[in-house]
Amino acid sequence: MKTTKYFFPVLLIGGLFVAGCDKSTDPPANNSILYEDAAESISAAVGDESGGATENLADVMIASGVGSFGAVIPQIDGADLVTAGIPVYDSLTGYWSVSVNRSFESALVQRSITREYRYQFQKNGIVQKNFMTGTDTATTLKFKIVSGTGHLHNARVSHYLTQLKGAWTSTNINKDTVTITLDSVYVRSGTDTITTRNMLRTHTGTMTLTGVNIKAPRFRPLSYISWRSNFHRAISGTISGNYTALITFQRGDAYKERSINRDFTITVGEGEGSLTINGGGKFIVGMLDGQRK
Repeated sequence: MKTTKYFFPVLLIGGLFVAGCDKSTDPPANNSILYEDAAESISAAVGDESGGATENLADVMIASGVGSFGAVIPQIDGADLVTAGIPVYDSLTGYWSVSVNRSFESALVQRSITREYRYQFQKNGIVQKNFMTGTDTATTLKFKIVSGTGHLHNARVSHYLTQLKGAWTSTNINKDTVTITLDSVYVRSGTDTITTRNMLRTHTGTMTLTGVNIKAPRFRPLSYISWRSNFHRAISGTISGNYTALITFQRGDAYKERSINRDFTITVGEGEGSLTINGGGKFIVGMLDGQRK
């Protein structure tokens, strides 16, 4: 299949389960540390540059605005090299399919990501091939994440994505402000190996989004760089879900396991998210970098 190569702003999905360093060498017993780690993971899973849900939402908006990734003309914006297959249309289902690969490598950071997407245009519930078909402009986009892989490695974290799936509905895609909701639960699972607090920690966890109601700016292909770089600041709304993980602490022969299973909500606006973990306090999420503040 012929591919189109271009630079596209995105980083890979990665869970950065990082809490501040100290000289303790024992597995932490304070539950607040457990919640801080959960907040780090959730933040990365919803951030933009960390390859989380915000990045997926931007892809949804791009698809809704132009109809095919091959038609986008972004030049240089961000460090990642992106290779996108030419979208293929299935006239029987009315869905486009496209694969996207992203990668970046330096002396300090290596990351890579793959995505398989499917999307369909509708006008008032009637399927149509393109965003614009004749004089008809689509009003709704159905967008599915079929599968995804990802790997991130830096000085402190190695992350491996093991599962990614979900489906979104975008309404009013012919208006200046688009509403994005879930069609089916969004699931992101992965394993993270982290070295902090003079110990090795492995998080094997899943973030599941069960409720999303986000307002986002309509895609602007003629002002792509400005639109994309400000996307995280322009979205607003609420995200809710659950975070579950088994956490292994290991130091020499010392070994301890803990687990967490908590619901959470995030209120998004002006580039930040106010994260509340049930039973575990409140945190601030950077919607661009995917880090807990």
